[in-house]
Amino acid sequence: MGTKSNVNKVGQVAAPEPNKADAKKEKEKGRVAFNIKDAMYRDKEGNVVTAVNGDGLLVAVPQPIKEDDKVVYAGYSVRKHLPLKKSEFAALTGHIRYQAYVSRVKAAILVKNAIEKEKKADRIDQFGNEETRKKAAKVARMREQIAILEGDLTKEGVDITKL
Repeated sequence: MGTKSNVNKVGQVAAPEPNKADAKKEKEKGRVAFNIKDAMYRDKEGNVVTAVNGDGLLVAVPQPIKEDDKVVYAGYSVRKHLPLKKSEFAALTGHIRYQAYVSRVKAAILVKNAIEKEKKADRIDQFGNEETRKKAAKVARMREQIAILEGDLTKEGVDITKL
């Protein structure tokens, strides 16, 4: 029975395997702790209420609150804030709802990325290789510029059909 080593058969040193704890720290870099004291949510009646009980624990997921298409309260952000802990919730159900919320946000991001990749694949299918796609994109940009110039000339009274 042999031991694990980071030296391969040729004698070269292989890169060390990534540590899960280091990967988690790297992923959380730049994110800040969520301020629980100011947490709010919209209750079943639609009222904006505090999401913290008397003990300073969350009773609901502090989701963003919008009124008239304007964000009134930013709430918890998966990208901006560190994960909330089970101990920060008054009940287990609150933490489970938080996990569901995070899963939905991440799923929405994945769906958005998938749609963008499908569009990119469709463009490549439509135009063939990368060089042809770039040429087609350039033609599309030029057509937009021509349409703008034609509009400007028409506004100035120039008959563009005689050009």
